[in-house]
Amino acid sequence: MLAEATAATPETAAALPILGAELRHVPLADIYVQNYRATMSAEGLAELAESIKHSGLIQPVTVRPLAEPIEGKHYALVCGGRRYAAHELAELPTILANVREMSEQQAEEAQLIENLQRENPHPADEAVAVVRLSANGASHHEIASRLGKTLLWVAQRRAISELLPVWMEALRADKMTLSAAEELARWPQSVQERVHTEKAQHYNYQQITETSVKNWLNSEMRVLTSAPWSLEDAELFPAAGACATCPKRSSCRGVLFMQEVTAKDTCLDSGCWGKKLTLRTEQALVEFSTPELPAQRISSSSYSAPAGALPMGRYELTKKKKGIGFGVYVDGPKQGQAVRIVVIGPPKPEKSRGEQNKESRRKRLTTEATKLVVAQRAAVLLSGTDEAGAQARCVLMAELIADQLKRNRQGADEPRLFTALVQEWGWQKVELKTHAYGEEKKLIREEVMRVAPTETELSRLLLFVVVHYNLSYEFDNYQDKVVRLLDSETLTAGLDEAAQEQLAKEYDPVTLRVRK
Repeated sequence: MLAEATAATPETAAALPILGAELRHVPLADIYVQNYRATMSAEGLAELAESIKHSGLIQPVTVRPLAEPIEGKHYALVCGGRRYAAHELAELPTILANVREMSEQQAEEAQLIENLQRENPHPADEAVAVVRLSANGASHHEIASRLGKTLLWVAQRRAISELLPVWMEALRADKMTLSAAEELARWPQSVQERVHTEKAQHYNYQQITETSVKNWLNSEMRVLTSAPWSLEDAELFPAAGACATCPKRSSCRGVLFMQEVTAKDTCLDSGCWGKKLTLRTEQALVEFSTPELPAQRISSSSYSAPAGALPMGRYELTKKKKGIGFGVYVDGPKQGQAVRIVVIGPPKPEKSRGEQNKESRRKRLTTEATKLVVAQRAAVLLSGTDEAGAQARCVLMAELIADQLKRNRQGADEPRLFTALVQEWGWQKVELKTHAYGEEKKLIREEVMRVAPTETELSRLLLFVVVHYNLSYEFDNYQDKVVRLLDSETLTAGLDEAAQEQLAKEYDPVTLRVRK
């Protein structure tokens, strides 16, 4: 019965009685449709149309009578945009409707609430609806209360409605996440435009995320109290006006910047801030100059000062006043601030990039040449047959032995190496743990010279330490390298048997415990 009534002709629909108090069949051609919802699933709409054709409309739409017809239509659709579109798709002439007397604002609210309680509309469509409710005079608090949403949700949807078209298109096309849109929507459109030009056009990922947006915007904020100009100054940059009344401040963005507002009020447009900073810097240079002592451009950097600015090493801050000039920072966190300075030394002529590269190359080549000369002289000294040559060789070999003994964590305290040193050289243990690294090397060097006072003995000790290196280290068989290097039968003949004999001397062959 319901399906038959829904499919009635316009002529019979006009004669149908009102069902109940407000339920009636209304011709589709007499309903004016203006729904904020811009996105509908074509597949879902086709399924709904097919269902209505076969089973009828279970839930009536809601319409309100118009005081003045719009485009010749006497009703405006309030709720049921998908059901209305499905009737059009199914080519049904009338639709079962709940007719209610409602104001335009009440209709807007009912429309949004109905869609929010059913299939969630696209956030961009929600944003349009919030704007329309605001246009009807409802405050954010009233909208939040009526919709059962938080104040932050309302503020975010209102902000999303003000996104640049290019960002709104990205949101609707799912090329940008909702959280990314909410983050970007907090910022002025001038910042949104700059981010798109400088960052997003080069972004290769399929979807823009909140993290990427935050990374793009992490350097935008400027704490207003750090400005080197008066926040009431509207003449510094007339196009922007005074910072104190500028809408591009975190305190003017309500709950969107609640955390930042709780801390310090900030400027949200680094581009505008940069222009004011440049203008204030030039203004300060004029303000703090005199015919006798013009203000100097000074940098907060020692190595990368801007052209024409004194680097940190060329000036000193001073509290003196008489005969003292001013410097104005042209970079860094203090840019635009003036301080009293004393210039150090005559100004150095600026070098071209080519000259700087040439000087850098000269320094590197000079270092290499110096090392080569020292090596050549050392080779001559070490090859000398006189006493000086012998002494130099002894000192160098003692250092090489000390280095070898300090190459691992245990060094000269390695148990097997220490035992070998004691047995073969009469080595005495050097207490190292209470000494610094340099002092340890000195003590080892002194012990080396004690057990091997001559050049010949030092040579023997050096080779002894080399071939005994890392005796107890399981993962580095240094002795295998010695065998391969010397390739001597003396080293390899009966090696396995000799190793077993050595093992039997130190360990019980059954338990493998150390012999006492």
